[in-house]
Amino acid sequence: GYYVDTNASISQTACGLGTYNPVSGADNASACLDADPGHFVDTNASASQIACSPGGYQPSTGQDSCIDASPGYFVDTNASISQTPCWLGTYNPVSGADSASSCLEADTGHYVDTNGSTTQSPCSQGTYNPYSGSNSSSSCLEAAPGFYVDGSGEATQTPCQIGQYQPDSGMSWCGDADPGHYVDTNASASQSPCGLGTYNPDSGSNNSSACL
Repeated sequence: GYYVDTNASISQTACGLGTYNPVSGADNASACLDADPGHFVDTNASASQIACSPGGYQPSTGQDSCIDASPGYFVDTNASISQTPCWLGTYNPVSGADSASSCLEADTGHYVDTNGSTTQSPCSQGTYNPYSGSNSSSSCLEAAPGFYVDGSGEATQTPCQIGQYQPDSGMSWCGDADPGHYVDTNASASQSPCGLGTYNPDSGSNNSSACL
């Protein structure tokens, strides 16, 4: 961890941060070796270098610290010179992750379509996703006719209530039955007209008795 590069010296010189010297009797500063990639030296006069622990890495030589894995990445080995991105369908919002298990699966109602992501993306209104770990927006399914999804990041679709219907897919709402009509079932894609000789002045009717 030291060297002496002058004659008649009364003291020795310590190797600086980022360097080390494992042998005795060194006679010049070049005996102080730069820490290897994946390693660091954080004290003066060190006789050895230290491997980066999982969760950190170091791509350069002669460094006095390791770099924490970035959000969206992890490092699961000692003495690593690089970090690994979380794969599609997973994300990691924190730094210093030390294993692949730190990458969280996308929740239901969400997806992650890029490597190294720090966040998950919600399915938009009118779509839903009942599965976790999805890696594409195509995993977000359109609400079926007779159903709707009125929020983002939803895992399920909601059936239209009686008195309402929805003929289209991918919708965020259901419409009331028109005057002259009724809807007497849940999840209806259509409304029923009042029969000949009857009428209904109201909207949102939920059974045939509304037809007068």
